[in-house]
Amino acid sequence: MQIQQVRTLLQKYSEEELRLLAAEIYKCIPKKVIAEKEIDALLENLQTVLQTRKQNRKTANRPDFEAVAREAEEFLANAGQQYYFAPNRVIPKSRRPKWRFIAKRLHDELLALGQDEEHLPQVSDLMTRLYELLCKACRQYLFSSDDPFRSVGIKQSQFFRDVVALRKRAGMPAEWITSAINLIADQGLHSSTLSEDLIDAFLEFLNTAPLKEEAVAQADHLRRKYAAQGENSRKYPDYQVQERNDTLVELVFRLHMALADHEAAVDYFKDHYDEAGRDTAFAYLQRGIKPRRELVKAYEFAQKTGRLPEYTG
Repeated sequence: MQIQQVRTLLQKYSEEELRLLAAEIYKCIPKKVIAEKEIDALLENLQTVLQTRKQNRKTANRPDFEAVAREAEEFLANAGQQYYFAPNRVIPKSRRPKWRFIAKRLHDELLALGQDEEHLPQVSDLMTRLYELLCKACRQYLFSSDDPFRSVGIKQSQFFRDVVALRKRAGMPAEWITSAINLIADQGLHSSTLSEDLIDAFLEFLNTAPLKEEAVAQADHLRRKYAAQGENSRKYPDYQVQERNDTLVELVFRLHMALADHEAAVDYFKDHYDEAGRDTAFAYLQRGIKPRRELVKAYEFAQKTGRLPEYTG
């Protein structure tokens, strides 16, 4: 008899009849089975035992943290060395196309492990690095595909949400907010992802005014820090430095608007956004639209230097 049939039959009995039935069934159960299945404990405290069993099933289905962490570290190291793309003796040619399945499985297993508070800091760090790896693969060839998020089957904005959710649970506001802002401003974008998509996702986690104010302070600090670095470094072409600046300005603009401080939003935007495109971009922002600037900036860079930039974001 199936369990649903049992439940249906039990509905016809009164409370007193159910007590009698339970006692008769108990008499039929061998002592060995009573001990193995903890029947006595079930009778003494039904809800506690059922809850414990449910929790144990969840734990049993959860992947092993040590094994997942080892595989994640190995995958990150090999991918960073382009072993899934360029000829090498570490990753056989037949295994290189399987990188997408490894990345997807690691994403899912890390999310599952993130339910365990004990491993949350390490899990959030590994998930962040996995996201950063796929962002890097949007700018340079680490895999056979230059569309890594689509290959893995997870939208970049959703992957970003998963990372921020873990980091928010694992760290203090100043830490996870700074991390999220860096992931918005200083990582490669999927071809169908706008920085606004990530800003929208980030704002979902800033559900109080103090969190928004902390984000304003951190974004402005990073903008000034990046500006100082850009003046003294040739690591990034000029157009990328400006793009990063403008992304942070747009974020602060959106945060001030969310705080209903419209005057501060407008003033900050006008003071710090790229002067050449400020008026046009501000008009678009007011309408909730932003034109893509990456290709325009790459074209301007090529026109000025006679060569294509090392990265295209």
